[in-house]
Amino acid sequence: MVYCWECGEKNPDEAGYCSNCGRPLIHEEDVENDVHRGDDVQGRNVSKKVPEEAKPGDKNLGDIEDLPAETGVHLENVRLVGDDVENLKALNKENLQKDMDTLQKCNNDIMEIVRNFNHTETDKNDFNNFVEDMMNKIRSNLKALNEKLICVSPQVMSVTVTQDRENPYHLNVTTHVDKERLNRYVETLKARLQEKQKTPETAPKAASWRDQCPVCRKGTLSPCTEKKLLGLVNERELRCNQCGAVFTQKGQKYALKRVSNTNNATWRSYSKQALTEAEWTNIANGGMSNALQRTSDLNHWLAGARAGKVAFTEPSAPVILKKNERAVLVLQNIAFWEPRAVRQTVGGYAGPTIHVAKGVSFRVGGMQARSESHEELRQIDMGVLTLTTRRMVFTGGKRTINIDLRKILSIEPYKDGIASQRENKQKTEYFLNTDKSNLNITAQGNHYNLPVTGVVLKAIVEGMINLI
Repeated sequence: MVYCWECGEKNPDEAGYCSNCGRPLIHEEDVENDVHRGDDVQGRNVSKKVPEEAKPGDKNLGDIEDLPAETGVHLENVRLVGDDVENLKALNKENLQKDMDTLQKCNNDIMEIVRNFNHTETDKNDFNNFVEDMMNKIRSNLKALNEKLICVSPQVMSVTVTQDRENPYHLNVTTHVDKERLNRYVETLKARLQEKQKTPETAPKAASWRDQCPVCRKGTLSPCTEKKLLGLVNERELRCNQCGAVFTQKGQKYALKRVSNTNNATWRSYSKQALTEAEWTNIANGGMSNALQRTSDLNHWLAGARAGKVAFTEPSAPVILKKNERAVLVLQNIAFWEPRAVRQTVGGYAGPTIHVAKGVSFRVGGMQARSESHEELRQIDMGVLTLTTRRMVFTGGKRTINIDLRKILSIEPYKDGIASQRENKQKTEYFLNTDKSNLNITAQGNHYNLPVTGVVLKAIVEGMINLI
């Protein structure tokens, strides 16, 4: 079934126009194309042409790893996507229609890139550069969706590039739309339209916190003045006429000063906290303060990351990726620390001391000493930490560390990094300064710039392990 973007009416899949309002229907297939081998100028079947002498002979090439070395390209389902950023607050029929038009145009632009790639002849030695140039252009178009889309996430569209097993100089390029996610947008919009029909346009706004006390949700708040310090200082307050809760003004904010029942949920969560009037209004209507909302959103995002349900925009990896391996995070300026054995000598003289004159003495006997060893954490190197769907790789000036995610036994998170323990490795490995890097995330419709602390990095690594 397909829903009308104008009125939300459900129509049969084969319908071209809405049965309710008569508007043209837009199907998800309108923004989806498959590009395979061949040379179709319409963009349905497009492939790379090379001179005849550059094409391989008639032999069974087998897996991607067995392709002729001269191509220099090994592609196995390389999936390109944009950032996962959406704005459900802006979701309405006009903005959704604009986003569908934007996705359609992006799809056409990508098809044009592939057509140009197909119709450009090049020597086999330049094939590597042409492929990378094409993929960079596709990435640029997908990244541009972050700024152009109003309410829909750029990740509803993805592009998959695969090298042909029969002919390594041909690429299969496929554009996809996430129909399930698009359907969720449609269902959300339809629910809003139905709710709007039920609710009068003159529906009252959410009650202000002064009209609905955030503590008891019944009384109203009235201003009062409390004199202190022999009447020399006046403190401006708001007091509830039902429960007696008192809010004290502090600059442009108000703090919950006292309540009659300290077991009240609002008191337990917000006592003595200075919040804006907008936050208190949100609390009075069943919401949360900005700080608690952020905590709730980030906990929800971390839970999704641990379960492997968070999608990441694939960065450019500084390491060579293996078959079916994708880069997830690339963190710069990471310090690698490791325990090192340090030996010290301690001891002293044995025997009596003989005083000869004032300020002059001799020690009789030899020195007794012993050597002690202990471990200290030492910084070993600085470099780049790359997390993929299979590995965690550190590349520094002195050391290169390749950690198979399946070999990790435990991860200890810190504010600025993690400590990792793995099989067949006695010493714990520390990767610090990760919090200097940030992620742009969307959690429950809200956007945050999140530093990659140890807790965040651990959750992402656990998510990758769960997907293996």
